[in-house]
Amino acid sequence: MQNAEYAARVDDVKRRAHGRWTEILGSLQVDEHILKKRNLPCPLCGGTDRFQYTDKFGEGNYHCRSCGPGGGFKLLQAVKGIDFGTALREVERCVGMVLPTLKAVSPEPSAERMKKLAKRIWDEAVPVTAGDEVDRYLRGRGLALPTYPKVLRFHPALGYFEKDGAGKSRKVAEYGAMLACIQGPDGHAVTLHRTYLKDGQKAMARDAKKVLSAGINGAAVRLFEAIDELALSEGIETGIAVHLATGKPVWAGLNAGNLEKLWLPDSVRRICIYGDNDANADFDGQAFAFALARRLKKEERRTGPRQVQVFLPKQAGTDWADVWRTRGGHPPNVA
Repeated sequence: MQNAEYAARVDDVKRRAHGRWTEILGSLQVDEHILKKRNLPCPLCGGTDRFQYTDKFGEGNYHCRSCGPGGGFKLLQAVKGIDFGTALREVERCVGMVLPTLKAVSPEPSAERMKKLAKRIWDEAVPVTAGDEVDRYLRGRGLALPTYPKVLRFHPALGYFEKDGAGKSRKVAEYGAMLACIQGPDGHAVTLHRTYLKDGQKAMARDAKKVLSAGINGAAVRLFEAIDELALSEGIETGIAVHLATGKPVWAGLNAGNLEKLWLPDSVRRICIYGDNDANADFDGQAFAFALARRLKKEERRTGPRQVQVFLPKQAGTDWADVWRTRGGHPPNVA
């Protein structure tokens, strides 16, 4: 979709959502206590009573005394751990319906059921090997590795589901898929990330990249084992590109909102944050990369001194995987 068309789409959703954000956020499982317009811990940066949802201008407005003001989209991204594109689609679905009927949407599956589903899908998959669909996909993007991380797997025929008008998920296709295990602070799997593939490329599906369940809240795809130095990225492909360019171990946060929340071991003393350049959109990549850096520096009272650096591509609308590709797979100066 061209930039002008995308901008018009965003403007149209904002217009239709104006004055309806409290209902929209509630229908998308944002906890009702967040929407009661009282002082609370911030869903983005924590604290005790620094955050207040106000909806002052009808845009789902909130204010945090630490990380500043924001609106409905940013709040939805933070609470559910999703990127802007996913949040946009969720709100589009809501404003295209009569809001009083939203409670008829099927409830989210229980945590235990989702855990069993994730294990079943993971067990159906196999390690990534040369020549399979995942290897072809990554190789086509200049991201081939001699040995792939164990947290990535190849599923040969994973069901692709879309929600119908009643909110019920229905299987519409099967694709090969790259699975990524998302691990919480204890190292246990929280859920899976799925990248649907076809013929060695990302499938031409509406949501070719999906987290199996929401609420990853600081969990990460630990592509490589952390040492005293650790690099952080949003996307999995970006993380592999950073590793190829620098040799550093990398963890991927999957989206800008979750990047800011990432849990890191206290043993890590040098942290390099490789943010996306979102200057052609809402600057989320930059904002959350620096928000993470700020949080880590504040935590030094507990962790001791750490070296924290933020790196951003020069060109608007690019990430470090784009930089790696445009340089023909030669390491750029990003160390």
